[in-house]
Amino acid sequence: MNATAASEDRSSVVVLMYHALRRGETPPGQDPHYTLDADAFERQMQRIAGGPGGTSAARHLGGDGKRDARVLVTFDDGHDSNYTHAFPALRRHGLVADFFVNPANVGKPGFLGWSRLREMADAGMSIQSHGYDHVYLTHMDGLQLRRTLRAAREEIEQRIGRPVTLLAPPGGRMPPGLAGIARECGYAHVLSSRPGLFRDSGPARRQPIPRMAMTIATTERTFDRWVARAPVAIGRERLRYGALATAKRLLGDVGYERARTRALALLRGRA
Repeated sequence: MNATAASEDRSSVVVLMYHALRRGETPPGQDPHYTLDADAFERQMQRIAGGPGGTSAARHLGGDGKRDARVLVTFDDGHDSNYTHAFPALRRHGLVADFFVNPANVGKPGFLGWSRLREMADAGMSIQSHGYDHVYLTHMDGLQLRRTLRAAREEIEQRIGRPVTLLAPPGGRMPPGLAGIARECGYAHVLSSRPGLFRDSGPARRQPIPRMAMTIATTERTFDRWVARAPVAIGRERLRYGALATAKRLLGDVGYERARTRALALLRGRA
């Protein structure tokens, strides 16, 4: 199937996963690999609005959004740039997105505060759960996992005044059976960091929803092919993710993070 054929497939959507945006230098506390240029983000939103159409996962899954939209836009971590750069760009192009936050980090330096998150929610943005803090869910036992998922959902709902139905696990780390555990804790859907297309029908709606990670390495051509849901481009990203997942299993979280930090430092040194 080519890109044109994929774009005619009305049963699938692509979910984009952003983190932070910048103009100039990357602000302290933001991961440079996941920090995109704000002007590039603006161009991407313009393409989505003028092409396949976009909305938030909450609206799409809840049935009250644009069901013909083929792209869902999400942000993890709740960085300040989500308000200063992403929020106005989304509004300029008539789009909405999901913002997954950790209540424990809200209001800390570099992160959004509750007043800005409420303002975004009042404008149609979806504020959802990224866990209570940014501790990987795979580091918790069953009791702790359920407690932290419930605490995150309840605090966001109390602070924002709207239902929290979506969970994006920190670091994409998902313990076995997370989708079922999340439903026990009041969530309807889990959004993963595994790449792929989301088939919005049948049993797939109860499985973790794949997302495509937007990084500084994502070229304009790659972006265009992802939003067109081109199978070859999506498959290539799945292979890359599989290789990284293997490295994580072999090295463990601590070893993998050290290796990743060294690799990114070397790449920046060559730039």
